[in-house]
Parts: sequence; structure tokens; C-alpha cells
Amino acid sequence: AGPLALAFVDHHRFTAISYKLPLVDALVGTAALLADLNGITKAGHVRDKLTWLIGYAETLRALVEMSALRGRPDDVGIFVPDTLTVNIAKSHFAHGYHTALQHVQDISGGLLVTAPASEDFANPATGPLLRRYLAGRAGVDGEERIRALKMATDLTTGELGGYHAVLAIHAEGSLEA
Repeated sequence: AGPLALAFVDHHRFTAISYKLPLVDALVGTAALLADLNGITKAGHVRDKLTWLIGYAETLRALVEMSALRGRPDDVGIFVPDTLTVNIAKSHFAHGYHTALQHVQDISGGLLVTAPASEDFANPATGPLLRRYLAGRAGVDGEERIRALKMATDLTTGELGGYHAVLAIHAEGSLEA
């Protein structure tokens, strides 16, 4: 049973870190989009956070690829990803995920949790005011900015974001494992 359990772990962690790449890419893209819409792309701390996010994503991508390249067939001919590299990938992802969320949330700003609803923009009395006073950089009205913030909310603070935050720690084995 021991070898069977260990074989499952390597495959499970490999598939998990592979499917996490689009999620991490979505965090990077969302942070870059909101930095642009908020007009803060040149701020030093924002550039540092974007650089960290890109490095986090690309390191994870490199570890995923390397775990496949280093993999070998087992005794019965079933391909197994490299155990060491796949475990390093899981550790890298899990230890950095909450920092990634923090960076996206910081770049997004407080409107991430206090933004008005789409119904407020549809209201003829409040819509024009919200578009004007919640505007971002030149050429970005408030409604466009809030739509992007709603995406960031989904990824970082909403039901989906909360689900993935817990998965980052406990799925595919705990940090201790």
C-alpha cells in the first residue's frame, strides 16, 4: 500500500500544480490590469509587487516543467513526475499563495470590498456620478474600474478566492507533508 500511496501523491501533486498555473496567471494579470486602471503602474511598491507576482508564477511554471522533464517510468513502465521537484513546486505554490493574494489586494485598493453593485451603475440618478467619481486613470470610467475590481474580488476575497486560499494550504497534502 505504501508504494501505491506514494505513486498517487506524485501524480496528484503534479496535476495540481499544473492546474494552478492558470489561477496564478489570473492573479498576475488582474494585478497588472488594476495597477493600470488605478493609474499606479509607476509607483515603486506596485512595480515591486508585480515583479514578485511574475517571479512567483514563472518559478512555479519552471518547477512544473522540470518535474515533468526529470520524470521517469517506474518499474512497470508508468511515467512518474520527479518526486523532489514536484514537492518543491507544491511547497513553492502553497507558501507563496497568500502573499500573491495580498499583493493583488493591495494593488486593487479598498474598493475591492466596498465597491457599488452593478445596479448602482444602472440607476440613472447614481450611475453617472459613480462613473465619474470612481474613475481611474485618464480614459477609465468608474464602471470599467469596478468591473475589474469585481474580478479581483472573485479571485481573492469571494467564495472562489476563499476556496482556493484553503486549497493552497491543504490540497495535495499539507505544508508539513
